[in-house]
Amino acid sequence: MRPRPSDPFFALVHSSGEIDLARGALLIAQQAYPDLDIEHYLRQLDALSEDFRSRYATADSLAASLVNLSQYVFGDLGFCGNHTHYDDPRNSYLNEVLDRRLGIPITLAVVYLALGQRLSLPLAGVNFPHHFLVRSTQGAEPLFVDPFADGAFVDGKSLGQRLPVIEGRRLKLAPEFIEPASSLHTLARMLRNLKRLHCQTREFPTAIGWAEKIAYLLPTEAENFRDLGFLYHHTREYLKAIEAFNEYLRQAGDAADAPTIEHNIRVLAHRLVPLN
Repeated sequence: MRPRPSDPFFALVHSSGEIDLARGALLIAQQAYPDLDIEHYLRQLDALSEDFRSRYATADSLAASLVNLSQYVFGDLGFCGNHTHYDDPRNSYLNEVLDRRLGIPITLAVVYLALGQRLSLPLAGVNFPHHFLVRSTQGAEPLFVDPFADGAFVDGKSLGQRLPVIEGRRLKLAPEFIEPASSLHTLARMLRNLKRLHCQTREFPTAIGWAEKIAYLLPTEAENFRDLGFLYHHTREYLKAIEAFNEYLRQAGDAADAPTIEHNIRVLAHRLVPLN
């Protein structure tokens, strides 16, 4: 997979300094809405933060500030989780979430974090399995907020109960599950969601676009190159598939599926011979 420096998303990822999460999310949305006015939505977030300041007095603690912010976002503004149509792609595009005030955990978290940043609140996303959260980054004990539950606080002791059950066993709570997530990793998770949605509907060229953007963000994520290999295979881009599979093998080391991937490479190489 070859990078595309002309892609604005690529330019953002490779710029110096911390990635602007809201701008990155809107650049993702611009893939689906080419005429999207990114600055319009950034100004909207600016205006919402000013509106919050006009409605709420400065709180005397971070917890009180977060109670106020949750009330503002999910009470006053009416943002909420789209439980009925969770897999509607519009839930994954920040412009649609701002317009419709409906979203999934990660996009609602982006709204919450974008306002928190403008209000100078010490917040970060949490790449929690199955369900993205928000946490504080200052204080002896972090505060956890669930944007998909109207901004309610999550008791740290109950986090383990939220972990998914895999093969009959609940995952054990690990420190990396509650560490602050960077903007880069938050955007990568948004892209994985979109890749999954478009794979489910067999819109493979669109899924490839999301997988390529993940490669911009996380060029050492081996599994994404394996996925790209299969996606390129579906679209009969066999040379790209071979390149992606080889990159997966290079990065994954002694992966359990290495023999299968090596077999796929041989089959694809054989298909390319008549084309030369």
